[in-house]
Formats: sequence, structure tokens, C-alpha cells
Amino acid sequence: MGHGKKESIKRQIKKLWSILNGTYKPRKKPIGKEDVELLVAAVQQECYWTERDVETFDAIQNKQIDWSGDVRSKRRTRKHIRKRS
Repeated sequence: MGHGKKESIKRQIKKLWSILNGTYKPRKKPIGKEDVELLVAAVQQECYWTERDVETFDAIQNKQIDWSGDVRSKRRTRKHIRKRS
């Protein structure tokens, strides 16, 4: 699987060179409560929306998240699988 020291060094070198080449894309953070608060502030103050605000608004429209910032997950807990005897 390669989770040793050599593999991690290779991964760091690859990341470094991709940053230097300009091809590195950092991981996106999931939309959270802070993003919703920033969107509400932008709407109230009639400011220009950032790209993150547009993504947050789209997530709200698709009902993935609500205006309070609570993420609505479609995953069910495993409690329905377990049988109690």
C-alpha cells in the first residue's frame, strides 16, 4: 500500500513541484455554518458575492444544507440494521 516514509516523501515532492508549476489545486472544504453566515451577511449588506457564496447558495437551493447551516445528510444511521434481542 505504501504508507511508509519513502512514499510520504514522494508525495510531498510531487505536491511541491505541482505548486511550483502552478497546477496544484487544494482540497475543497465542505460547506459549513461559517459559509452560510457569510452568505447571509452578503445578502443583508448587498455586497458582491464571492464564488464560495454562489456555491453555498446553490447547495441551499439543492437542499443539501439549510439557512441555519445544518448539513442535511442523506445517510442513515446503522441503528436500523441492528436487531435487539
